[in-house]
Amino acid sequence: MGIASAMVGVPAMAQQAAAPTELDLPTVQVQDNTGGFVATTTGVARLPVPIFDMPQQVNVVTEKVLQQQNDTTLEQALRNISGITFSAGEGGQQGDSPIIRGFSARGDIFRDGIRDTGWYTRDMFNIEAVEVFMGPSSFAFGRGSTGGVINMVSKLPKDATFVTGDVTGYTSTGWRATLDANAKVNDNVTARINLMGQNVDTADRDNVNSERWGIAPSVTFNLNDRTKITASYYYQHESGVPDYGVPYLPSSTLSTSAGNFGQPTGGYYGNGQATPPVPVNRSNWYGVTNGPFADSISTDTNIGTLYIEHELNDFVTISNGTRYSMTDRNVIVTAPRGLGTSNNVVFPSPLTPQYYNYPVQSMTIGQQRFNTVTDNDQLTNITDMVAKFQTGIFEHTMNAGMELTKETRAQQRVNYCNQSATACRTSLWAPNNTSASSGIGGFPNYLPTANTTDMTDIAFYAGDQVKIGEYWQVMGSARWDIASTTYNSTTTGVTTSLQNDENLFNYRFGVVFSPIKTVNLYVTYGTSSNPSSEFGVLDTGTVTLAPESNNTWEAGVKAEVLDGRVILTGAAFQTTKTNTRVPTDPVAGLPPQVLGGEQVVKGISLGAGGAITEQWDLTLSYTYMQTEVTSAGPAPTLANLATVGKELPNAPPNSFSMWTSYDLTPQLTIAGGATFNDNTFANVQNTVYVPSYWNFDAMASYQINKNFQVQLNIYNITNELYYAQYYGGHAVPAAGRYAALTARATF
Repeated sequence: MGIASAMVGVPAMAQQAAAPTELDLPTVQVQDNTGGFVATTTGVARLPVPIFDMPQQVNVVTEKVLQQQNDTTLEQALRNISGITFSAGEGGQQGDSPIIRGFSARGDIFRDGIRDTGWYTRDMFNIEAVEVFMGPSSFAFGRGSTGGVINMVSKLPKDATFVTGDVTGYTSTGWRATLDANAKVNDNVTARINLMGQNVDTADRDNVNSERWGIAPSVTFNLNDRTKITASYYYQHESGVPDYGVPYLPSSTLSTSAGNFGQPTGGYYGNGQATPPVPVNRSNWYGVTNGPFADSISTDTNIGTLYIEHELNDFVTISNGTRYSMTDRNVIVTAPRGLGTSNNVVFPSPLTPQYYNYPVQSMTIGQQRFNTVTDNDQLTNITDMVAKFQTGIFEHTMNAGMELTKETRAQQRVNYCNQSATACRTSLWAPNNTSASSGIGGFPNYLPTANTTDMTDIAFYAGDQVKIGEYWQVMGSARWDIASTTYNSTTTGVTTSLQNDENLFNYRFGVVFSPIKTVNLYVTYGTSSNPSSEFGVLDTGTVTLAPESNNTWEAGVKAEVLDGRVILTGAAFQTTKTNTRVPTDPVAGLPPQVLGGEQVVKGISLGAGGAITEQWDLTLSYTYMQTEVTSAGPAPTLANLATVGKELPNAPPNSFSMWTSYDLTPQLTIAGGATFNDNTFANVQNTVYVPSYWNFDAMASYQINKNFQVQLNIYNITNELYYAQYYGGHAVPAAGRYAALTARATF
């Protein structure tokens, strides 16, 4: 369970029903003494089993942790969970891009159980908890979910009346304000509204800024004792300056020569050593600040949801959620590309000996500049049925449902600068952010690239978890997706149309054994699928290929200790991607890409969360991973064959996260936390990497009286230079040391 707290969120799921014998079915008791760091249930209707009974590792970042850390984005919240890293923005894809256990999860982000596909930075002003379901969860969520799934639980109406307002000032220059107001109008109507505004600079990153504001109203109508309707709307606007970080030193190459095959050779140090990001000042930013083509970002996200819940009888609840979401994004960004000499000659690849250990202070860098406009719409309807009943010694928690989704996306990209053109280059050591590259250069005859995507999906799913007597539980779930994608791509005036139709069948089964009431031992096996159209893009090399297949074994333990105040978890897992898409040797007579590669991730994860004493709360997680490319498929290219035996990128062997708080007095609370990530490769060739790091944060809050509180947060206390996001092209430095002072009023 790892990080956790008492669950609040989506409209109540199916209630525990009495058995026909009028004897309540046994359930895990909800503890009220865990300090707000433990969650007992999820915010997903089709996952009705208590977290403690799930044969799967589930981590929850709760409202109390979010508030103590003053987390403002999904990325900040997810840093509480080990085994998760973040890819840097690249090409046409920006916004949140988490990687779970070495596999991309940017398409596996959900809001209240419904997929949230928009490319934007998700703010936490309307989020009450963040749940991460580790391992393949396609049986519940559909395509993707190879490493896991992220679900955000929205703040929706409660049966109470309150108002909470925050105002925060930042030493990095900036401010943020939020308002959360809930009203119980009468016995049948409750309403809530959340507001947010901010304008914050990133500490020690020149010119990087984020302005956001949002509004999220919702209302719940209790039509009768058995029927409830919740309508909600979410709007978030973001504008500011994006950050594509810094490049890596020139990397080595993998040898394809006999006797030295697959070994790294050359590179910046001349000895094949993997290279880190360039050692320049943390503040160095390679974008452009002036003119009509200055670096900027503008995103508008609208999400409207109607949720209906009806109890058919004492045993069965049916819910239906309909959502329409729309994200419009316009970004002009500079990617640092084409590292070169002082006279603007781009280094050759592979690097020749005369450039080994070339002085960093004399290097230049290309400013690859482009403008990407993306419009993304999605209409989803999900119907869930949950039934709880008993037949003899068998206690059932069943779920079944259907999902209908239609998603469209239109995207256009125009390149402004070619990194090889002198007009589009600047000093690596002292970048010129008002250079001539603010205009169009290097592409005099360039035509925009554009693409459109139309995706539909019809899914059916069902599952049952059966408790057999006092000691055993058995679960099984399956899902069938019927997906269709039409993709049109226009490049240099030529349009290519592609069509892809796929059937995805995924399942999971598991066994839970409870030797004593407070301990669950489990084993589970599940599958997931990554279709060619997973991220809404198709190409001629993959359009006819079947989905990539994944399977995961997990065995673990969950235990309540200290009279149920603390939950301990441990799991061993192995995920195998059995048929990855790989390029083939052109002389083999095979299609350009085929299925047949293999990747394996195995490891252990440990977690703890709860109240050690009445004053002391703790949450921590640790993940160890061994990752490997085990096969390059049939007739691979030499370059692809050379990656066999290499580690997967964005998969640190060791990662750790901890947050703890202590009430010194009833009014004064102090807290602190740490995160650690090992040296981690940023590409599958293992030729570039980001260094390991420790990051430390601290918090102190004082309750002045029942209505007013002040809170001080200090981030990156040691001013560690580390990289918050990275992939093979560049790495984005995290903010330096900064502080935030918050005044909070509650009525």
